[in-house]
Amino acid sequence: DPFDENVGTKVFNPYFAYLITHPKGNVLFDTAGHPALATDPHSRMGATADSFRVKMEPSDWVVPRLMEIGLKPSDISVVVQSHLHFDHTGALGWFTHADVLVQEKELQFALKPPVYQAGAYIQADFDMGLKWRKLDGEADVFGDGKIRCIPTPGHTPGHQSLWVDLPSRPLFLLADAHYLLAKLRQRLMPGFLWSPDAMLSTWDHIEEIERKTGARLVVTHELDYETSVPRSPGGYYS
Repeated sequence: DPFDENVGTKVFNPYFAYLITHPKGNVLFDTAGHPALATDPHSRMGATADSFRVKMEPSDWVVPRLMEIGLKPSDISVVVQSHLHFDHTGALGWFTHADVLVQEKELQFALKPPVYQAGAYIQADFDMGLKWRKLDGEADVFGDGKIRCIPTPGHTPGHQSLWVDLPSRPLFLLADAHYLLAKLRQRLMPGFLWSPDAMLSTWDHIEEIERKTGARLVVTHELDYETSVPRSPGGYYS
């Protein structure tokens, strides 16, 4: 938020990926950062790494996290990518066997990004032999209404969020539709985005879905994640 009173202050925010278990298969929503970010971020990000201080242990990426709960990459049948920025795509290379659902607009944008977003895309993360399922709008992942991809453009042109119909309460995983839920409520723009007009429309759409379904809204980079987010192996939404 360029208008925040503390603008310019660096803060630590998380890079999350989410596992959703379903009778027809295990789904990952995003794959978070590449393991090399922990040891040599410049090898992945180049000069962009100068803008970030990565705080990451060797086990702080998707594959070891899956192993903690008894799963291997081969146990994942579907990966849904909210978008293709480096902090959401880093482990895709371990899931070349899975269907990867992405909005076609996002893939096109990521392969030839404009200069103002080029540093956020690492093509080595996603420009490989992946089993893409290119989407154009909403998509029902298993055809039963339980897991739905919903376009939420603004951060990027092909950004999408994931609506999950959990038994206790629907969960709406917003990814980077905003970094902070409180800022979304206040309609305060983040400093890094593709279209402010698209983002405003997206926020209205998100809150409409929230009102209709009673869904819990979860963003990927919430600053109070240490206390607000249930994390594996012991924590989960049910």
